[in-house]
Amino acid sequence: MAPIGSAGSVAERHEPARYHVLDALRGVAAFGVLVTHCLQMALPDGTLNHTPLRVLANGRSFVIFFFVLSGTVLATALWSGRQRDGYARYAARRFARLYPPYLVAGLGGMLLAAGTGIVDPAGWLHYLAFTGHPAGTSINPPSWSLVYEIRLSLVMPLICFVILRRPRAAFWAMAVLFLGTEAAFVALRIGQFPYGSADPVAAALTTARFAVCFGVGAFLAWDWHGRRTVFTAVARYPLASFVAALVLMSVLLDQLSLIAAILLIVLALEWPVMRRVLMLPVLLWLGRISYSLYLTHVVLLEGLKTGLSGLLPVPVIVALAIPTALLLAEGLYEFVEKPSIAWARRISGRPAETLAPSA
Repeated sequence: MAPIGSAGSVAERHEPARYHVLDALRGVAAFGVLVTHCLQMALPDGTLNHTPLRVLANGRSFVIFFFVLSGTVLATALWSGRQRDGYARYAARRFARLYPPYLVAGLGGMLLAAGTGIVDPAGWLHYLAFTGHPAGTSINPPSWSLVYEIRLSLVMPLICFVILRRPRAAFWAMAVLFLGTEAAFVALRIGQFPYGSADPVAAALTTARFAVCFGVGAFLAWDWHGRRTVFTAVARYPLASFVAALVLMSVLLDQLSLIAAILLIVLALEWPVMRRVLMLPVLLWLGRISYSLYLTHVVLLEGLKTGLSGLLPVPVIVALAIPTALLLAEGLYEFVEKPSIAWARRISGRPAETLAPSA
């Protein structure tokens, strides 16, 4: 695909520093998911639902953000001309980048389950094949989102092609998909918060819902490097937009989290205050390990809870879990994720994407 030419190519506009702020923002979101699950363990009665920290009562808002950001980053990479080596190599590169850490984290979940007497070969197969079946995602609960991450990243070249060639048609097709999916969710009583499903219809509709998130992210990349309509509007009122994003994420509805994700991505790229904060070394480090952190933290929490329950109070276990999760993520990054990035680089013959967890 050719770069967007009307306002300069993506490669010309997408400076490395701006990759870094998006990377850091993803790291903040991954840390938010960790804190969410720690607080859910320490406060299982739903106390946070009635406080200003409501956004930490459910990490799902952060996952919706991941999906939108993935769409933005993948579209930018495809349109920049850095990934012109054909669909087969693109798909192989995505597999090499995402699957090895996913596999290792899942093996950890399988070992933990086996240690407690739960052996489910069928569930293991579902996990390894990332089918989205609940028996598979239960092995490592955060893996539910990786199923859609992998599926939808494989159709991103088609989404980007249509947006680039027929943006108006792509916009209306996405609007119809969004409305149709929401109507089907209500009609079939799938529920507001879909994850995985053993029902093929529900699984397909859930994939379609999250495809809208990826498509919105791609449109955001298109706007950034072309018209800049959304970017100009949001950047005009950065503080109000930031507050609005936090409020929208706290409502805990996928549709509103989608809007919040747009605001946060625009602010990360356009608001100098937010860029300076996101360039702090600790946040850049969080961005680097974010994929590994997201994949491993629940298995670690369950392991600590199983091993230390009765020996230590839950708040102490939670306090130990946060630094331990960060150290474990650093280890997985160094020994598994970095080699997977190198593998992706060898497949493409170009530098691999720098953003984690999904780029």
